[in-house]
Amino acid sequence: MGSTSHNKSLLNRTLGELSLDVPIVMTVVIMSYVFAYLQPGTLVRTMVGVPILLFLPGYSLLLALYPGKEEKHERTSPDFRPTRRGSGVSVLERLALAFGMSIALLPIAGLVLLWSGFELNLTTVLSSLSAIIVVGIAVGEFRRLRLDPNDRFHIPLRYWYNEVTESFNRPSKFDSVLNVALAIAVVFAVASVGYTVFTPSGGEAYSSITLLTQDASGEYVASGYPSSLSTDESTELYVSVSNYEGEETTYTLVAELQRLNLDGEMAVVERQQLGQRSETIGDGETWQTRHSFTPQLTGENFRLTYFLYKGDAPEDPSVETAYRSTYIWLSVSDA
Repeated sequence: MGSTSHNKSLLNRTLGELSLDVPIVMTVVIMSYVFAYLQPGTLVRTMVGVPILLFLPGYSLLLALYPGKEEKHERTSPDFRPTRRGSGVSVLERLALAFGMSIALLPIAGLVLLWSGFELNLTTVLSSLSAIIVVGIAVGEFRRLRLDPNDRFHIPLRYWYNEVTESFNRPSKFDSVLNVALAIAVVFAVASVGYTVFTPSGGEAYSSITLLTQDASGEYVASGYPSSLSTDESTELYVSVSNYEGEETTYTLVAELQRLNLDGEMAVVERQQLGQRSETIGDGETWQTRHSFTPQLTGENFRLTYFLYKGDAPEDPSVETAYRSTYIWLSVSDA
């Protein structure tokens, strides 16, 4: 009993009257940025990412909506009319709803990003979820501080801690072992699911290249490509490269105008180099570049080809050696 009392006293001095969920949540948000960019694909990143995606957004919104404890009813008169203190949900209800609301918020956040003109990548998704979490936890803490201290919701760490420590002082050690085993199993299950979901598989790693034009409204579309050019006009196209390799990757983009012989086996008989450029792209990010060029060759059966290489490009690029490629057919006339 003396050991248990000492542990309680130590915990009380350590925790004080702080709303522990605020510093815990903010720490996880900060850690998610650190590990998302410094340690991609690691188990640590996964363990931090799981609560950011599947728990904290819903938890913070619930705190903003229900900053108080679960309602308590007290009998104050013989007719059993109760008085109510606080206005909230129980801890178990809060935990369950936090998961459900977080899952529901993910597609909503994605749609808002797309409607706002942002691309779905690690930076935009993490930033949007972090904004929801920070705003929710700030509003929730503000509303919680306006309640009577006895009516405020708080994480019952003291209760959980006391239950665990006291369970080891009870005669039945078998129950204690079962409790610890259950806790370890739950943690292991969450870690396993999170690692499977958030650690990219090697078989799913890929990059994409898309040729774009700009329409009359200024939108970038994968249509409306030119089919005939002139040697006295400059043509402007856009190339979009997306990285889903699971890691930061350096690409080299090469543009080439090729005249092909279509009689028999198709072969390149003449070519004009139209430039190349390199860019390093983070995992889940997209690089879009503008390419302006003026053709010098004239005739039919031209193929404007863009080759994408990981790392450096060879001196003689081709569809066979390129990691990815895309092209359109053109004819070029004299000025």
